[in-house]
Amino acid sequence: MAAVATVMATSRKFRRTSKPDRRSEKVRCFDRDLLSELARGAQMIFANAEALYREAKLLGAMGGLGRALFLHQISLEECAKIQTIGAWATSLLAGHTVDAKKVVAGFASHSRKNRTNAYMLKGSAEEYAARERGDWNAAVEEFKKLQAEFHEKSNDAKNAALYVDFEHGKFVAPIERITKEMVDETAARNETFLGLTFPYVKLLLKWQEAPEEHQDTIVAFVELAEATKAEKPNDAMAAIKKLIGDFVETGRAKRARQR
Repeated sequence: MAAVATVMATSRKFRRTSKPDRRSEKVRCFDRDLLSELARGAQMIFANAEALYREAKLLGAMGGLGRALFLHQISLEECAKIQTIGAWATSLLAGHTVDAKKVVAGFASHSRKNRTNAYMLKGSAEEYAARERGDWNAAVEEFKKLQAEFHEKSNDAKNAALYVDFEHGKFVAPIERITKEMVDETAARNETFLGLTFPYVKLLLKWQEAPEEHQDTIVAFVELAEATKAEKPNDAMAAIKKLIGDFVETGRAKRARQR
């Protein structure tokens, strides 16, 4: 469900148009070179994220806690960029026009990257309660709170890991502010997010190799998601469950026809 939410929310954010460019032909036109570059970029970013993780572990083992936390945080932000690329590729194949400048600006924004990564966090008790009672608006507001809190915590820790600051009448250095527990927590999250992000890279490579084989599925999913949300605008859990159920059934029916 987190993957569904990430792709749908991120792709909506960067669209120039609210509806896809519908075409009558079975295979819609799209920029193949751009799709290939997105897949290549995702590979490069993931390799960099892994290297940052390994270097952070080495620094942490040598007692460089502040710099270790900083590198883990940058690695996490690289993971967020891959999620955004996945949403960009989804929009591309679905026929949406994407504002590339806005996407690239998002790559440079620590806030956007942290808020994107929040989709991979466990939701708050308040968010789950809102989902269960079918209150879509309340669930969204609770998630926005989680995003803001996660960004603030991540960004504050990153800055504390790098700079000497003046607090409560005294100067404090990173070595005084960054603890082993903080580094261990960030390292564990980094390892988890790398594991969650790698499937995005593999999926992009599949799309690059045979985009026409996947395009109809992507278009069908995006259209079904939009229709489901319109049908159940105030019931988050029902909408998500219906979307997944309908999409699975559509896939089964398609495979049955192909036999």
